[in-house]
Amino acid sequence: MSKPVRAYLVDDNDIDLIVNDKLIRIANITEDIRKFNSGEEFLQSLKDSIDCDKYLNVLLLDIMMPGMTGFETAEILFNEFPKQAACFQVYVLSSSIDRHDIARAQALPGVRRVLEKPLDTYLLKGLLKEVR
Repeated sequence: MSKPVRAYLVDDNDIDLIVNDKLIRIANITEDIRKFNSGEEFLQSLKDSIDCDKYLNVLLLDIMMPGMTGFETAEILFNEFPKQAACFQVYVLSSSIDRHDIARAQALPGVRRVLEKPLDTYLLKGLLKEVR
């Protein structure tokens, strides 16, 4: 039997957090969604236990945020929290069409894929089937 999904949404835009939360729920991906308004807030949460065995932990990380960007958040996650990072399937969210930003996000170690905003839940469901 496959693990239930626990989604972690990191985005400075409250509207994007609400919309992605609703899309994930409507698509029946999970009801277990944790939302963070910044990379710092998400990284702080890593001090709590991340259950690798019970859940398929999915991180949906916006790349363009003020303060700590998604790029910086991902780099800190993989460099300073490797044990916790191993528990996540990391997807980067972007509304940018800048090829440099997309290439930079795809080059981050541990990032499975760059997804465009608004979130395509059918694509996400297919990607999650691949890792279950």
